[in-house]
Amino acid sequence: MAEILIIDTDSVQAGTVAEHLRVHLEVSSTIFDSVESAGEKIASADIDIMAIILNLDASPENYSPFPDMPTIVVTNGMPTSGRQIAFAANVLDYIPDCRGYHLEYVLQLVKRVMFARNAKILVASKEKVNRTLMRKLLGNKGYSIIEASGAKAVMTSLYEHKNICMLLIDGDMCEEKNFAMIKNIRNDFKKNQLSILALCDRAMEYQRIMLLRCGANDCIDKPLRIEEFQVRVMLNLQLMEVISELTEFSNRDFLTRLYNRKYLFEIGSALFENYKRDALELTLAMIDIDDMKSINDTHGHLVGDMVIKKTARALNSNLRSADVIARIGGEEFCVLATKVRQDNAFAVFERVRKSINEEIIDTPAGPLKFGICIGATTGIRDSFEQMIHDADTLLYKAKAAGKNRVIIG
Repeated sequence: MAEILIIDTDSVQAGTVAEHLRVHLEVSSTIFDSVESAGEKIASADIDIMAIILNLDASPENYSPFPDMPTIVVTNGMPTSGRQIAFAANVLDYIPDCRGYHLEYVLQLVKRVMFARNAKILVASKEKVNRTLMRKLLGNKGYSIIEASGAKAVMTSLYEHKNICMLLIDGDMCEEKNFAMIKNIRNDFKKNQLSILALCDRAMEYQRIMLLRCGANDCIDKPLRIEEFQVRVMLNLQLMEVISELTEFSNRDFLTRLYNRKYLFEIGSALFENYKRDALELTLAMIDIDDMKSINDTHGHLVGDMVIKKTARALNSNLRSADVIARIGGEEFCVLATKVRQDNAFAVFERVRKSINEEIIDTPAGPLKFGICIGATTGIRDSFEQMIHDADTLLYKAKAAGKNRVIIG
């Protein structure tokens, strides 16, 4: 698991930061009192370092001792040039201390690194010097950088690479055919999916206005001014992070962090159409916890919540990451499993059922064990809703047959 290295001579301050990272972001940290000891750890161990939080008290002469790693600099009032920070490609930002608001900002910066580890930035310009400069300024902040030197390469990259969150593009590349390229990009990638920042000559007011009208999120003056470039890129990335968080929050069930009913129907309908078109295998399973009302009435809703969370964890542990797992009601779950053959479906869901049978919850009334029923339909039906209906019918057959069983149809 990726971790944060905190380099600080003040062990109390470092401990406070580490605890905030653990509680609010579930991120682990290792604390060092010197750059040298941190360097020895980095050199001697195969560890995945997400970022470094560096207090300049521990490194007054060098605020970027590990230039390949995203770094948050705590200045403690030491004079630091904004231009120096901008040119230090791996420095995310600098803060005066780790108290109050600034501690919250540290969390924001770490969240930005977490977002960056799964995101890519596409930089596009016909001039290699511009692409090289943008790569230098962004590459060591945790983002994967993809380069494109022409319109065709831009379009190819957007469709071939997943998780491109930002396109930095020279405005001159967009003018052909009345800005058709940027219009086409925006038709396929909405503003909550892709942030487009265009590099424009300061004198080209018409170009700037048309780019914004056609779908650009922002424009940056060229020749590039380093500080402005950094600030505009970071502000737009921060907006994309917020949108990503809100989207994730709206698609997840609060208790289990599984997908919710809304997301299931959105992604399920799309998956169904794709698999129907290509004649691929798709399995849909409806899952219900047995005797949930009795569990709540006997042991209370807190224990009931534990049962629901145990079920969610068992589903996550026994199914593939590519499968869509959703909580769609109180004790009801739905799984969309791709590439599960009809002759293998029973084994897959029987493994889930047995795993849940092994769960034990300690309660004041004694150990509690529980079971589930699963009804799963394999193969494409006339519609996604029909698959749900058929799986639901099989689920109720499992209930009627005595509960704690799997029926495949």
